[in-house]
Amino acid sequence: MSGLLGVPPRELVFHIDEPRISPDGAVVELDYRITHVSTVGPVERFTETVTLPAVEDPVEAGDGFRTLARLLALTAATSYYKALVPGTISVAGGLTDAERHFLTEVVKGGLAEFAYRNDLPDALFPTVVAPPRPAAEGSPATPTHQRALVAVGGGKDSIVTLESVRRVADVTLFSVNSYEPIARTAEASGLELVQARRVLDPALFRLNEAGAHNGHVPVTAVNSIIACLIALRGGFDTVVFANEASSSYGNLEWHGVEVNHQWSKGLGFEGMLRTLVSPWGVDYVSFLRPLTELAIVRRFATLPYLDVFTSCNRAFHLDASRRRNWCGECPKCTFVFLMLSPFVPASQMESIFGKDLFADAALRPLFLDLLAIGDGHKPFECVGEPSECRAAYTLLQSHPDWSAHPFVTDPSLRSAVVSPAEVEELFGFSDRHFLTGALEKAAREVL
Repeated sequence: MSGLLGVPPRELVFHIDEPRISPDGAVVELDYRITHVSTVGPVERFTETVTLPAVEDPVEAGDGFRTLARLLALTAATSYYKALVPGTISVAGGLTDAERHFLTEVVKGGLAEFAYRNDLPDALFPTVVAPPRPAAEGSPATPTHQRALVAVGGGKDSIVTLESVRRVADVTLFSVNSYEPIARTAEASGLELVQARRVLDPALFRLNEAGAHNGHVPVTAVNSIIACLIALRGGFDTVVFANEASSSYGNLEWHGVEVNHQWSKGLGFEGMLRTLVSPWGVDYVSFLRPLTELAIVRRFATLPYLDVFTSCNRAFHLDASRRRNWCGECPKCTFVFLMLSPFVPASQMESIFGKDLFADAALRPLFLDLLAIGDGHKPFECVGEPSECRAAYTLLQSHPDWSAHPFVTDPSLRSAVVSPAEVEELFGFSDRHFLTGALEKAAREVL
């Protein structure tokens, strides 16, 4: 058991060291330590390793690569900081003004759900100690979007994105670590898939087993920066993620902080990271940002991936023996079932999910939360807004396969039925996005 477990957080210091980059830029090692303020006593040490995929003619790791590696160190630090939530974060190598702001936002927004679930509000506001550091000067370039690195996770959003972007750019797919749904999607698309490998320090898992705090961290933020590193090294000028409009919609307010499970998929994080990577010639953008889940699902239902995709997190369980394509029990399964049903025959829905989720009484509380009926809140999962769920439920009222279903005719759910105008509004194109040129045109064509 760690000698630092049980020590008051105010007596602990979390250290973020300078990342170590291999001579060829293929491996980035991230070093962290947790110490007592007295500097006497036990020390927890962690090293995380990120291995980038092989690329032809890799670009030398220059100032831009080193700058992004530092951002990766700051972001990945959340996995280790949260274990004991030290009162102070120390960055001996210094922080630029932009990095200091980035770190404080990543801790506050990226760990808000973790802090809420563990009732640790102070975890979101550590004291950051770091000398000022001059910012490296980049040379911004206007992206051509000719070579795009597109993140793929095996779900409907990334599938709609890759199929749209491939029509206007030379697309290479990207993922962090290897999972079967990702491989299936890449194979179905016929596109090249490059994979980075992220290995957390086993000491973190031992610390968790000994009783350290655990919970949600901003994984998409980590993966986004890894993608930008691959882009710099491989000569891609565009990194495309599939985060849509509802990612910016939070779950609840707590201690003056919006708790959003999807914080690092939201518009705010996207804008912040864009500002930091664009000086190095990388356009980081979310393709589906102007679109709602309803519009995305309607488009997805027309694509030949219904037997391939999955959005259930059980498919990505660390324990391979516990992986399932669709568990049929979680908020993601219920959400996707609700959103997809207006556009896919009932028989095919049951074939995909293994059962009729609307008929499962155990899932009723989840559906009520999705529809914002009762005292619950939006589930802590990557699910859409209540307005989108209500629009999907409204469409079921006139669907030949579903209109007579007890779930659809339930009088206690009538408040979830909205007007045709409210449904139609959700098939619009928002102006809250960072898309330009051919990418914006392609996104409009999703509708």
